Amino acid sequence: MEHIYLPEPTENIWKKCAEEFENRWGFPNCIGSVDGKHVTIKRPNNSGSNYWCYLHKYSIVLMAIVGPDYKFMC
Repeated sequence: MEHIYLPEPTENIWKKCAEEFENRWGFPNCIGSVDGKHVTIKRPNNSGSNYWCYLHKYSIVLMAIVGPDYKFMC
């Protein structure tokens, strides 16, 4: 299903994305916007401080890349 809903970008898709970023937002040579979010979790057993974050809670980080139209790319 991942290839249907999140296909691997081709070279042409990256070029089109860069053109759209420059035309729409004025950012040349940009192929994506990255952001992340801490998702609170219950501490896994025997994990020590591996999942402890600066927000003073246990979390994992969800990262995403979107194109100029706010659609997920990866």
